[in-house]
Amino acid sequence: MKLNRRILDKTQKTNTTAIFEGISVVGDIKGSHNLYLNGEFEGTIDLTALFLIGKTGKFKGEVKAQYVIIEGEVEGKVVANEKVELRDSGKYRGEILAPAVMISDRAFFDGTVKMLKEGHEVVEPLPITEEPQEEEGESFKDYEGS
Repeated sequence: MKLNRRILDKTQKTNTTAIFEGISVVGDIKGSHNLYLNGEFEGTIDLTALFLIGKTGKFKGEVKAQYVIIEGEVEGKVVANEKVELRDSGKYRGEILAPAVMISDRAFFDGTVKMLKEGHEVVEPLPITEEPQEEEGESFKDYEGS
C-alpha cells in the first residue's frame, strides 16, 4: 500500500485522526478531534467532534459524537448531538439517537431511530414495570363510593 502524503497532510490540518484500510482496532477512543475510519474498529468511541465511517470502514460497538456520517458498515448504537447521516453506500444495523437523521434511499438500514432535542443529553427511559396485580376477590369497583 502506497503512502498518500496528500491525505496525511489533510488529516493533520483538519485535526482529524485516521484509521486507514488494512488496520483493525479493538478498544475505546475518547477525544475532541474528528475521526475518520476506513479500517475496522470494535469498541466504544466518545468524541466531541465528527465521526466519519468511510466506504471501506467497519464499526461495531457504541459511539457518541457531535456528528456522524456513515458511508461504510456500522453495527451497534450511535448517539449524535447534532445529526447522523446514512449515505448511499452505508449499511447500518442498530439504534440511532439524534436530533436529526438523514437516511439515503440507497442505504441499508435495519434498526430504530429515536429523535432527541438538539443539545440535550441522552436520557435513558425508565424501565417499564408491570401493572400491579389485583388480589383475588378485590377490584377497583370495591373501592368506589367508599
